[in-house]
Amino acid sequence: MQDKSSRDQYKRDWDTRFVSTTSTMDEDQCYYNETIAFFYNRSGKHLATGWNTVSRLVMGLGITVCIFIMLANLLVMVAIYVNRRFHFPIYYLMANLAAADFFAGLAYFYLMFNTGPNTRRLTVSTWLLRQGLIDTSLTASVANLLAIAIERHITVFRMQLHTRMSNRRVVVVIVIIWTMSIVMGAIPSVGWNCICSLKSCSNMAPLYSNSYLVFWAVFNLVTFVVMVTLYAHIFVYVRQRTMRMSRHSSGQRRNRDTMMSLLKTVAIVLGAFIICWTPGLVILLLDVFCSSCNVLTYEKFFLLLAEFNSAMNPIIYSYRDKEMSATFRQILCCQRQENVNGTVAEGSDRSASSINHTVLGGGVNHHHHQHDHSVV
Repeated sequence: MQDKSSRDQYKRDWDTRFVSTTSTMDEDQCYYNETIAFFYNRSGKHLATGWNTVSRLVMGLGITVCIFIMLANLLVMVAIYVNRRFHFPIYYLMANLAAADFFAGLAYFYLMFNTGPNTRRLTVSTWLLRQGLIDTSLTASVANLLAIAIERHITVFRMQLHTRMSNRRVVVVIVIIWTMSIVMGAIPSVGWNCICSLKSCSNMAPLYSNSYLVFWAVFNLVTFVVMVTLYAHIFVYVRQRTMRMSRHSSGQRRNRDTMMSLLKTVAIVLGAFIICWTPGLVILLLDVFCSSCNVLTYEKFFLLLAEFNSAMNPIIYSYRDKEMSATFRQILCCQRQENVNGTVAEGSDRSASSINHTVLGGGVNHHHHQHDHSVV
């Protein structure tokens, strides 16, 4: 890896040669037919020429993690599908979050085979596709987490455990999420890039415009702040309400602990996402606004951290939700879930789903919430 001073000097020398050889060219000329090396050389970003032991090890580890990500999140989607106790809008959104993580696994898998020395073989369009897939998966994850936060905020303040939103509306929300995600990922490919304005190219992403990276990073960071604010509001409200309830009835203590456990699970998912992705988004901003920061030194570490996040949610569900982990075991052991009468097949964790309906207040649709769980 080149140090910062040598990389900057290389870029200045390259710019001098570029200006001297293209002084007669139109300033608005586009470079769609140039090689990837052309853009990387201009940005000063190292472009490997061959495979070494470390790069092969990293690629092997990356592919292994990608396979785990796809299988683990596929397990979450199947669990929510086969277990009727999970057939609520909040779980459909969580299944869609698992779908976003599954898609992230595919995006990273594609990246693993088109990184290192293989980057040189990419065309402008395939490089933009490689980056666009990752952008789409991140946007889908952010949008799903925001939808979950809004859903939890609405249901808690209406003293419900599950929203009464219809399945049709959930489908509409999911369609909107993926439409927005695909659009966000495709924006650079359809024009918001630096192929026709080389001076605006990023160092970390040599074909991306600095303005797009600033927009993308700020958009996601602001969304993170909104989600944290929503959950903080929920926690304060639930704590105040349950403390008032506990003064009237000692039996409400268990309900208070249950609701706090419910909220903590999704908060952990959100927290893990923010911890894994915020460093990468911040380093994008540093790449644009801090010319003395050697961001390329840390780029690969933050990308790896972001990749691991897509594998964390199934682990969190297994640790926090007994019903979900029991369903995982049933699927992996090929056990059946429930019979027609709703009795649980052998091996399931029946007690995991017996949560009283009065978590936020007595008498709230008892008949509709008999099978609530330990995940929001």
